[in-house]
Amino acid sequence: MKIQEIKLLSNNLDKVIDFYNRILELPIIEQSTAKVSFQIGASKLVFELSEEVTNPYYHFAINITESKIDLAISWLKAKGIKINLINEEEVDFSKSWNSHSIYFYDSIGNIVEFIARHNIKSILSHEFSYEDLLNISEIGMPAQDVIILSGYLTEQYKEQIYISGNSMFTPIGNEEGLLILSSLNRNWLGSNKKVEIFPLEIFIENGREEIISVSNHSYIISTRSITIQ
Repeated sequence: MKIQEIKLLSNNLDKVIDFYNRILELPIIEQSTAKVSFQIGASKLVFELSEEVTNPYYHFAINITESKIDLAISWLKAKGIKINLINEEEVDFSKSWNSHSIYFYDSIGNIVEFIARHNIKSILSHEFSYEDLLNISEIGMPAQDVIILSGYLTEQYKEQIYISGNSMFTPIGNEEGLLILSSLNRNWLGSNKKVEIFPLEIFIENGREEIISVSNHSYIISTRSITIQ
């Protein structure tokens, strides 16, 4: 699965632009008073202004050059970004996923993860920069019932549960793109924030064109047959 684009809500686009463009140096693709979009490698990150939804927040992950997790930490710290600790450690290692992750908040409270997936070999010799942000590889989808939603999505998109899943947490897809289904009865990893449902739009490359609204969750998933740059 490839996540081409995610569209999130924000109450303050000025803060969004300051963080993602000025601090993280992500190129702006499009900007208006109602919306701003940024390029993250092969993916697009879009924020839309909302006055109806108060303080929305999301979790998403970005694949980075797999050999550069320590350089990524130094890069973020040099920009004044605090790394969130997990069990008093800055880096979270997953043996089953063969990955190292770091977590931090953006300027409006989203939980952002940089993940180095060691099964995806990528070697860039320069110092860490925004060019090491390869693509959006995860988007959190809080679920009222993880089992029911995972069954629906795996059938709809002919995707598999990644590694393993349960009633609290189920990832669907592969290392290039994962829909992270999470129970509402937990906090997002790498944060002190409760998992909550907020409106979300996801665009994935799936080989066909269709739009599906996920009932009772305020999610829209659009599939495309080709990669949009």
